[in-house]
Amino acid sequence: MRCVIVFCALLLSCHAQLAEVKPELNVTLHKGLSERIGNFSIELLYHTTLAQDKVSNLIISPITVWTVLAVLAEGASDSTLTQITTALRITPALKEAARREYQEIYKWLQVKTNTVELQRLNAMFMDVSNDLQKDFVDVAKEYDTHVIPANFSDSNTTTAAINSLVSSVTHGRIPMLVDSSSIENSKLVLTSVLYFKGQWTAPFNASYTTKQPFYDSSGNQIGEVNMMYRRHNYPFANIKTLQAKVLEIPYGKDNRLSMLIMLPNPGVSLNDMFYNFGNESLDTIFNELKISAEQYSDDEVDCLLPRFKIETSLELTDALKKMGIIDLFDERKARLPLMAYLPTHVSRIIHKAEIEVTEEGTVASAATAAFLGNRIGALKFEANKPFCYLIVEKVTNSITFGGFYHTPSLF
Repeated sequence: MRCVIVFCALLLSCHAQLAEVKPELNVTLHKGLSERIGNFSIELLYHTTLAQDKVSNLIISPITVWTVLAVLAEGASDSTLTQITTALRITPALKEAARREYQEIYKWLQVKTNTVELQRLNAMFMDVSNDLQKDFVDVAKEYDTHVIPANFSDSNTTTAAINSLVSSVTHGRIPMLVDSSSIENSKLVLTSVLYFKGQWTAPFNASYTTKQPFYDSSGNQIGEVNMMYRRHNYPFANIKTLQAKVLEIPYGKDNRLSMLIMLPNPGVSLNDMFYNFGNESLDTIFNELKISAEQYSDDEVDCLLPRFKIETSLELTDALKKMGIIDLFDERKARLPLMAYLPTHVSRIIHKAEIEVTEEGTVASAATAAFLGNRIGALKFEANKPFCYLIVEKVTNSITFGGFYHTPSLF
């Protein structure tokens, strides 16, 4: 029997009036599991693109990947379990505690306001002939994963059901995630969908958007972009240990979600900067941004950011193998006895995502020393060379989406 794992992500801008949802805050969320998920996210981003021979633009939702693997870990044993939990930064003995803390984090990944919407859905399509362990199904529900019966012998109907669910959650932005050939010989499909719409707290003025050159890390022009411009008192810091300038662009009115732009300093490659990022934490970066904002509260930043759109369709199996998850994909070595009565392995992991960044907002179905110099007038932050971006839910410091802008285009 084969098991295909499927998950997708999308970001996009929001205009509808929505009722706000505010779960109770657990003040310890930034420690423990959320930080481990953050470390997993950073490593996944690295192995997905920067570790490859050819670096390209990327959009990915790391937390959806973590969620699907966490569900699989509940059904795993032996080396399969060890490899998954090591990559997830949890121990088999602490799975139950991690499950409880994940439920707290997950509450915050549900936002509905008039300027920001963040929605998520996890689902497990199970063949009617496939007997899953009842305990596994119960545990999957603790990850808010809905079990949906399906007839995999009728691949067209099952494919339509999966695509319909994904299209509904992403508001039609991802109408087709799988086709009938992609689920052949499968008995189970896991999906994790995350949808985001966000208006900038301070939108860019479209009349100031101009065509500007874009350079590689060596300073050579490699293309042109439509560069947006806005002067605003953005939180900003030049973080010495990161060897990068970091700018925070908030969404909405309550400062729950923000985009972080990390721009390498002159002479520093995107790879080197991101390697340094692996030794930092989001808590530390946000703390430095806060200190900088308090020290220079009246200063403004001239922000120049490309308007861009990225669409990504990824096979994540190789990246996860580099992170140590190997046996899960081997039909002979995979051990998932707590999941299904029949021998089961994962054939492949598929991830599809989109992001649009425009003047209105985003569309997407040791200690750290900060260098704080004297500011005279407006500071300039110009993202005219390869950079990393992260969209972070700040209560839990969850990286909902992240990626790299490396290859310029006029959008």
